[in-house]
Parts: sequence; C-alpha cells; structure tokens
Amino acid sequence: MLKPDLYVVARFLDVLWWSNTGMKKTHMQMSVRLNYQTFLKYLEWLENRELVKIIASDEKNETIILSEKGREAHKKLVEWIKETMKDLKI
Repeated sequence: MLKPDLYVVARFLDVLWWSNTGMKKTHMQMSVRLNYQTFLKYLEWLENRELVKIIASDEKNETIILSEKGREAHKKLVEWIKETMKDLKI
C-alpha cells in the first residue's frame, strides 16, 4: 500500500482503543467498514509499522490488539484532533 487513508488508519486505532481485549479479524473488518481485501492490506500496513499485533488465540483464530506504539499513536491523534478542532462545534 503506497498511500494509506489516514481516516481509515484512525478508525483502526480507535476501534482497537475501545476494545480492551482485542478483536477477531471479521469483527474488526466490519467495525472499520472496509471490504475484506482492503482490510487485509491495511492490517498488514499497521502490523508492519508495529501499530497492531496479531495474536494467535487458537489454531484457527487470531486476535488483533493495539500495540504500545499504536496506543501512543492513538493518543497523539486524539490530542491533535482536540487541538485542531477546538473552535468547531460538532
């Protein structure tokens, strides 16, 4: 993936932030609202940058969790949004 959409990356980070125990791939894919092939590309991109970790929970299932680096990225993103959008009423 050459140029990821930062809004999509933010959705991944936010969904995982609110999920304390991580998520299975299918549930995560539906939560970020992407088709499965695009979801897998983003997931690979996030994993390669160590923002998420994929943990094998048993033989067939994997759980996606936010890494410490991902938590820090989410925190910075939220702070940036608050600072940038502080004058707007949403």
